[in-house]
Amino acid sequence: MKSWCFAIRLLVPFLGLLCMAQEPSALEQEPPTVTLHANTRLVMLDVVVTDKRGVPVRNLSKSDFTILEDGQEQSVATFEPPSQHSPAPVSENAQTLNESSNGERPNNTAITSSALTILVLDELDTMPLDQAFARHEIDKFLRSHGPRLPEPTALMALQEKRLELVHDYTSDATALESSLERHPAHLPFRLMTAEGQIGASERLADALEALREIGASNSQFAGRKNVIWIGPGFPSLNYMSAQPSEKAKLLGYVRETSDLMWRGRLTIYTLDPKGLEVVHENMGGITAAGITVPPDTPTGQLVFEQLAPQTGGRIFRGLNDLDAQIATSVEDGDSFYALSYYPLNRVWDGKFRTLRVVMHNPELIARTRNGYYAAPDLPPTAQEMDRMLSRAVINPLSYHSLEVQARASLSGSQPRTANITIDIDANQLDWETPENGKRRCEITVVTAGFSHRGRVVAHAVKELEVIVDEKKYRELTKKGMVMNLAMALPPAAVRMRVVARDSTNGNMGTADLTPAGEQFH
Repeated sequence: MKSWCFAIRLLVPFLGLLCMAQEPSALEQEPPTVTLHANTRLVMLDVVVTDKRGVPVRNLSKSDFTILEDGQEQSVATFEPPSQHSPAPVSENAQTLNESSNGERPNNTAITSSALTILVLDELDTMPLDQAFARHEIDKFLRSHGPRLPEPTALMALQEKRLELVHDYTSDATALESSLERHPAHLPFRLMTAEGQIGASERLADALEALREIGASNSQFAGRKNVIWIGPGFPSLNYMSAQPSEKAKLLGYVRETSDLMWRGRLTIYTLDPKGLEVVHENMGGITAAGITVPPDTPTGQLVFEQLAPQTGGRIFRGLNDLDAQIATSVEDGDSFYALSYYPLNRVWDGKFRTLRVVMHNPELIARTRNGYYAAPDLPPTAQEMDRMLSRAVINPLSYHSLEVQARASLSGSQPRTANITIDIDANQLDWETPENGKRRCEITVVTAGFSHRGRVVAHAVKELEVIVDEKKYRELTKKGMVMNLAMALPPAAVRMRVVARDSTNGNMGTADLTPAGEQFH
């Protein structure tokens, strides 16, 4: 039987997020203090304001908000109401919005973009009948809010072994309906057979890893992401009996997970398809039913749903109209105000800072994430960039910071050779201008082949330093940058992934290919 220590290792991501609001431990105080003397460090907050009935309020002004960091009032530097956000950063949606505004260009002075929606169907910890109901209600939501959804939406499913991208961001509700219909139902074997705390902790760790994958693939994708997690959550688990050495392992994972959620601007909404009768919602520490909801876990009891209020989202446990709860989450998440401030505390020592937004009108309720780690704003090291590149190779989700198109032709002999042609949008690359007046950029391209179990069975890497004159630079930015890469492909490979990274700023884009070499993501 697996040990409790193994369960604690699996629980590290969840513990990290739930421990963010607690007092700093001795472990957090051990690293030396790093002080940066900079006046340009900006903290941005997505704030949703509702009345006491939960209805979003969209007509407020800057003077209606007060930001508190560690209890100290901060001066609001920039303010943007919901009506002034630029189109969401998806080309299809931007084109649609431009067409609907009679060809007028969007407001380029906006400091942030509109929200994106990510629907996650939790098939890992949801019983078959509840899964069927959830699928029906998702389809009902898409049909009633289509054919064009109010914001780009991606559909994902957490299965027994991996997170699957059912359909990438689109505003086409019909396309999402078709993808959902083609997505086969999955039995939650681990839920039905695994017993006790160990089995629950394993499934919980998989769910948190899925959130990390969503955060990693969206970390450099501008805009707020509303993650609507459709599933009953997980049993309450207690970690207080863990050994001190196991708890010590939390520190690194705490910060990495928190940073992914922070940089990715992920806000979580949890919806239970069981249709229970109690609705829990964090309203300044009080639920709609009047029950106190602690912001941390002093007793060591961990519940997946607690992620929602800590990231500024909401918990829905209530009526059987799941489609209406999805619609409410989308409307709520698309009604955010973008506020920013320069922290008065300029000592970037990596410690956790609590955040709170207070409304001038006490009848209104503001929700935002509960805080952040004040880590030095340093560029990633070469080792960190390589680790992010490795994660992008195995992450089932698409990366959008670079626009990448790919195709492959396969030799008929065994082992096959995949001759891959890769097209990158050169306008999205970070071009330097050396003293000689020419343009320069660095690109790393990785191709990988995967087995049906998701294991990497082949890979190839190509690093390029591109130096061109102004004429060639203009040609590349107009027509795109095309490169070729060959990779031996064993019979076990059933799909391929191409990852392109700007080696200067770390921005990445991905393309996924079928066994025949056609792009499908």
